[in-house]
Amino acid sequence: MSEATLETKPAEPTAPEAPVAPEAPAQLDFERAEFAEPAAAHVQCSVCQSAITTAYYQLLDKILCGSCRDGVQRSVNDARGGTAFGKAFLQAGAVAVGLGLVYALFVHLTQIQLALATIGIGVLVGRTVQRVTRGFGSTRHQVLAVVLTYIASAMGYLPVIVAAMKQDDGEPGAGALLSVLRFVFISALTLAAPILDVTSGLSGVLGALIIFFGLRTAWQSSRGVGGPVAISGPYQVHTSPTT
Repeated sequence: MSEATLETKPAEPTAPEAPVAPEAPAQLDFERAEFAEPAAAHVQCSVCQSAITTAYYQLLDKILCGSCRDGVQRSVNDARGGTAFGKAFLQAGAVAVGLGLVYALFVHLTQIQLALATIGIGVLVGRTVQRVTRGFGSTRHQVLAVVLTYIASAMGYLPVIVAAMKQDDGEPGAGALLSVLRFVFISALTLAAPILDVTSGLSGVLGALIIFFGLRTAWQSSRGVGGPVAISGPYQVHTSPTT
């Protein structure tokens, strides 16, 4: 029996393996990093646009510096004080009376009762109130805007009421007391006219709905921050990111 022999061939040279490059460290995505508070060298005041490097305050989504925070608080107190309310009453009242007289003149000349005018009156009266309060008005300012808008809208019924009263005039030399009573009666009837007009049929109901939307417009146009103005803080600018 012949011996088995192992045939060995020289190993073919193999190419050296390329060195594996070390994995690059994961990059931080600062755009996606979430912090409890701004972790920057400074933040910017939303009012005066100055850089804040120490501490800041926050009102809703606005960032305030210390001096602007004090100014906003003073503005809130002033806007909700009695002086500002009186100013709002005078300015918005003048606007309401002026618009009411224009509306009454329009009705007198055209004999057309245009309830849609209440929406425009509500916008102008409401914005006047909001301008006086600088956006910090409360519920009583909104009520003021609604009442003034209703009075201006009711003045559109004044020509019809005055014309009806003239037909029932008695002696021309009526006394002063009777004149005062007549003025009070006409004023009360004018204010009640939009409500009484509902009984006139479908047109009265539609008119009442339009007046309602006008009053709602006055409520929304005069809206301020409302409620207590909560200024939170102070927050430190240099903070550590939360994990």
